[in-house]
Amino acid sequence: MNLNSKYFDMIRASRDPSGKEKKRAQMVADGTRCDWPDCTKAGDYPAPAGPQANERRNFCYDHVREYNRSYNYFEGMSQDEAERFRRAAQTGHRPTWSMGTRRARGSKVEDWQFQDPLEIMGEAGFSEASPTGPASKVTSGQKRALDVMELPDTAKPADVRKKFKILVKQYHPDANGGDRSHEDELQSVIQAHDYLKASGFC
Repeated sequence: MNLNSKYFDMIRASRDPSGKEKKRAQMVADGTRCDWPDCTKAGDYPAPAGPQANERRNFCYDHVREYNRSYNYFEGMSQDEAERFRRAAQTGHRPTWSMGTRRARGSKVEDWQFQDPLEIMGEAGFSEASPTGPASKVTSGQKRALDVMELPDTAKPADVRKKFKILVKQYHPDANGGDRSHEDELQSVIQAHDYLKASGFC
């Protein structure tokens, strides 16, 4: 690479090496000096005056590094306020809920723990006309499991539990005087029930 190339000069961040010095001199002339005590250099590095303050302080390069090292964001806060801020920072200052405290999808829109001023959730099917939300579709795996248990697609979780008890009693060897000829059917019913539980159907 030719460092003396005219193209290399064109892509440099600053073609005028003395530009920064001129800027600093101008800032000193304009009165923007470093806010550090007894410093006469230009204050061309702004820093916040405090955690709750909107004002800025200006420092020179050496003193802004010193200021940043000793800067305490929690200065002026009580111990409780600092602890609250620390806990909120763990979730990015977003609201969180404990397990089980949010309302389920089946609840009414006005009971949900959020505001919907644009009624977006109403357009998605969660409106006054259908407070329970859109009907959940049965997957093909769930349909096969329901077929094994001799239930229709419209079966509810309570129907599945009730039918499971009936089929287990029907196929279990203990209920058939020790006859093990229905063990395959029993195994299929147990697997179908386990699948429906694992997929969240019941």
